[in-house]
Amino acid sequence: MREALRMKALRYWAVIVAVVVTCGISFAETKELANVDGFVVTDDYFKQRLSLMPAFARTQALKDKEKFLDRLINEELFIRAAKKMDLQDREDYKLKTETYSRELLADMYLRQYLSEKNTEDVQKKYYEEHKKEYSSPELVRISAIRTKTEEEAKEVLEKAEKGEDFAGLAEKYSSGPNADKGGDFGFRDRKTLRKEYGDVAFSMKVGEIRGPIKAQDGYHIIKLTARRDAGIAPFEDVKKRVENEYGRKLIDEKIAELGKAVKIHVDSAELKNLKID
Repeated sequence: MREALRMKALRYWAVIVAVVVTCGISFAETKELANVDGFVVTDDYFKQRLSLMPAFARTQALKDKEKFLDRLINEELFIRAAKKMDLQDREDYKLKTETYSRELLADMYLRQYLSEKNTEDVQKKYYEEHKKEYSSPELVRISAIRTKTEEEAKEVLEKAEKGEDFAGLAEKYSSGPNADKGGDFGFRDRKTLRKEYGDVAFSMKVGEIRGPIKAQDGYHIIKLTARRDAGIAPFEDVKKRVENEYGRKLIDEKIAELGKAVKIHVDSAELKNLKID
């Protein structure tokens, strides 16, 4: 009898475990980060709000989590004050809410559609079919170190010419915007390089270092790390452009497809005569 009961209990707990695993039920304790007179900011809510932010803003918020928590607290204070004034009943609030809701839903649909259709495989196929459109001029890849004085530039140049790692020197001494990337500017054509760089870089050999080059913002040392002849740009170099262009093509096709399924009438005369205060 006892053995039968034990086996029944084991089967019961096996079912519970299976449900938890299958459904993703979590018993992790929710942590309370703040409480505003009953409005609780949990760790889950904090993370959810972070996830809705653009990447750059999310990165900034993570650097100062206390500031972001203060923002959520202040938001609740403002909402309570607004509700006391019945601002949620105003027509402009309702209109904006409806507008944001419509825009959000349309945006979510497009994102979902593009995530399914605008894959790397189809992008590569599109690229192969339109290769001529992705021709590239002669390109050079340079790394640069910017210093405030010519004396400092000469000291850094001497270290580089003796074989010290150029990227390491850039991170240590450069005041330029790409210092944290070892001074790397990536592949650039002559038009997108400042004249001081371009005139020198396109006359250099790969691996060569030159400087100091005087400019308005200081003294520069540059190293040519690669060169690419004019021709068709590799897919990886234009991947983002291909993604955007093929994405626009997909959207145009989807709009045409959806438009055929409904009746659309536009009164051009009324639109032209529409007066907006």
